[in-house]
Amino acid sequence: MDLETINVEKIEKVAIIKLNRPELLNAVNEQLVWDFQKATESVKNDESIRVVIITGSGRGFSAGADLSERKASWKGSKDALMRGYKPFFENITSMPKPVIGAIAGPAAGIGAAIAMSCDLRVMSDDSYILSVFSNIALVPDGGLSWYLPKFMGFAKAYEHAIEAKKISAQDCLKYGIANKVVSRDELETITLEWAHKLSKRSSQSLNHTKRLMRESLEVGYWNTFQNEAEIQNELTVSDQNREAVKAFLEKREPNFD
Repeated sequence: MDLETINVEKIEKVAIIKLNRPELLNAVNEQLVWDFQKATESVKNDESIRVVIITGSGRGFSAGADLSERKASWKGSKDALMRGYKPFFENITSMPKPVIGAIAGPAAGIGAAIAMSCDLRVMSDDSYILSVFSNIALVPDGGLSWYLPKFMGFAKAYEHAIEAKKISAQDCLKYGIANKVVSRDELETITLEWAHKLSKRSSQSLNHTKRLMRESLEVGYWNTFQNEAEIQNELTVSDQNREAVKAFLEKREPNFD
């Protein structure tokens, strides 16, 4: 895929989407928004891809919106968010495969929202999440004001947002934002190893578990209970379930290919 501001690489069953404006800490301009839409749509629809990694080139994940851009086509911030940003956030959160954010350095502003929209996060020990918006008299966007209270609770999320305080990698681990914190040198290797490991697991289990848990954040307990029952009824008669049970009884690893 030939995109101006994003690289997409496929390694076996893993796709790596890399924001590629390293000279500007992967600041998000309009071109990157359109490229990100295309990249996330492509990997979402590629059935040969089991796991997706989103990361940034160079020293950081993303410094946020490119405030130096002067010629964007947006008719205001609402247009940018709804027409530009929302489609790629929808692709990330709705694609039927796990999305891992590999985060080095800053994930600030809309970059923080991209990081938080991933299903799983591996962070380098020098990285951080930053809702920087209050420094320029704005509110969090890209869904950040939804994600942060879910992990941190209202008071701490509000404090970090209105004071534009960095959430360090270690604090992210404490709050459950980060799944793993590793050295910067190990970030790429460990994330890819984890992605390959997940890609060997049952795709239907990965996919439907993501859907159930994403939906559970917005519905009640019994709605989730009912959804689990409906999906489980389908999966217990599936080829992957039969292979998994057979492999368990035969004391071997299942083959889901």
